[in-house]
Amino acid sequence: MLFLLTLSSASLNLTFYYGEGCPHCERTSATLLGLSGDYNLSIESKEVYSIPQNRQEMLDLYIRFGLDPSDPLHTGVPTTFVGNRSLVVGEISTARWQEIFGYCLNGSCKEGVFTEDYFSPMEEKDISSQLTLPVLVGAAIVDSINPCTIAVMVMLLGVILLSQGRKQTLIAGIAFSLTVFVMYLLMGLGIFRVLASYELQNAFFVFVTIAALVLAILEIRAYFSYRPGLLAVEMPIFLRPYAKKAMAGAVSLPGVIFAAVLCSLFLLPCSSGPYLMVLAMLSKSMTAQALSYLLLYNLIFILPMLIITAFIYLGKTKAEDVNELKERYIREIHLLSGLILFALFLLMLGQVMGWY
Repeated sequence: MLFLLTLSSASLNLTFYYGEGCPHCERTSATLLGLSGDYNLSIESKEVYSIPQNRQEMLDLYIRFGLDPSDPLHTGVPTTFVGNRSLVVGEISTARWQEIFGYCLNGSCKEGVFTEDYFSPMEEKDISSQLTLPVLVGAAIVDSINPCTIAVMVMLLGVILLSQGRKQTLIAGIAFSLTVFVMYLLMGLGIFRVLASYELQNAFFVFVTIAALVLAILEIRAYFSYRPGLLAVEMPIFLRPYAKKAMAGAVSLPGVIFAAVLCSLFLLPCSSGPYLMVLAMLSKSMTAQALSYLLLYNLIFILPMLIITAFIYLGKTKAEDVNELKERYIREIHLLSGLILFALFLLMLGQVMGWY
């Protein structure tokens, strides 16, 4: 919440390219200064006639936005770069500036070129097309069979089964799984919203790309040298007593839902690796396909919880047997997780380096 409050007070960054003695630039500068208080603008002015470095920077922006730098009809000063997404070429009216800033305040700064009466959107790459279904499903499966996820579920069902029987175990398992689904979906959509509103996609994408490599190395290392609570995609030791305490108190339906909410917050730090990788890739393009991928990921994430619930309800297995199976194959789980994370890292690195 503090992070979101900090973001809400962030200023809108503008880079204003002008030429000394240009009357259009002087009027545009005065307009921007007049609007700076209303829209919390942070304006960096760069003179291009006498400073070659600034001029080249402006020309590079034209190329980025698909403009011909040698075309005098569609380029020239004043040029203003808004919110790291919108390029405004020429002198425009105050009403037009208010329209552009309104987009940004609503969390949807448009990527493209604005003039007085025209907007030319950039052709966006849909990064979700690079995130193939096999990779998405693989990442979701790795996340869903995460050791700490299974441990939390087994603790819950064991408590309910002993205290209230199989019928309540079934209800509790379904309620717990659906609550985790809703919580993870809301947290994912929240990250989507923050990234879209404050133009953090690129920085977040680079950060998570690096994190993907680090987590992949840690997960593969866990296969060869495993210790409980190892710094990898697993719940840290110090969080486990809190999760266990939350599970022990889940003896009613409201208690199960409350425990699921708490455990979603516990699970996110320890199983956020694959989820954040997928969110970083999907956040580059807020399309219907990206949102459908997010829904699919979270459905797969809770699938083992529902399967475990069904098996225990039908008497096909015991909570202790599930926990024993998890411990037996915990190294292989970490190895599979590391390989999937490394595949995601390669996909994201290709995007960062511009290979596709």
